[in-house]
Amino acid sequence: MTRGRQAPSRQERALRRREEIIAVACELFARGGFRGTSLADVAAAAGITQPGLLHHFGSKAGLLLAVIERRDHDSEAFAMELLGMAPEGRLRAMPEFARRNRQRAGLAKLFTVLVAESLEPDSPGHEHFVDRYRAMRAIVADSIRSAQAAGVTRLDIDPVAKAAEIIATLDGLQTQWLLDPDTIDIVAGVESYARTLEHDLTCGVAPQGPPESVL
Repeated sequence: MTRGRQAPSRQERALRRREEIIAVACELFARGGFRGTSLADVAAAAGITQPGLLHHFGSKAGLLLAVIERRDHDSEAFAMELLGMAPEGRLRAMPEFARRNRQRAGLAKLFTVLVAESLEPDSPGHEHFVDRYRAMRAIVADSIRSAQAAGVTRLDIDPVAKAAEIIATLDGLQTQWLLDPDTIDIVAGVESYARTLEHDLTCGVAPQGPPESVL
């Protein structure tokens, strides 16, 4: 006799319900922003009472941090992929991140909205995004330093300043695409910038074998 599938435990059901609420909140925050979306809005859309929602997250700020964590999980996975690549492959991989964002426009919009709403120091997500951008700049700057040490990137480039420029350009392209997707091709834009960036980083550097990307 075949045993039936074991019913999920209470903890598993609670975790599943929590993930469902986060998914609903992601959609609502992307559409109306954190400030423009009430706990009552999220509770109603998720089919749960407001006290039930607070049981899972404690507060609206707790829900926001859970949403940010969900959104960051995807980006961090791709960042780990990049770090696992040889330096010459990282620059060529930049358009792939744009392709992923194009396929998941809702998450890209959510990120842009939450960053804009977290500019003020008293915003619940402010510290998270400050730390996130610092970490991103450090990763890119370290990659540039490694390429400089290997002799494939110009030594007169300030890694910290260039890292801030790269991140700002990618964020700016994403914002313009979200505002006007019929006019702005995010993938083509990132591909073009990657070629320009490679030329900028290697201009005047003596070739050391076959041409390589350097970030």
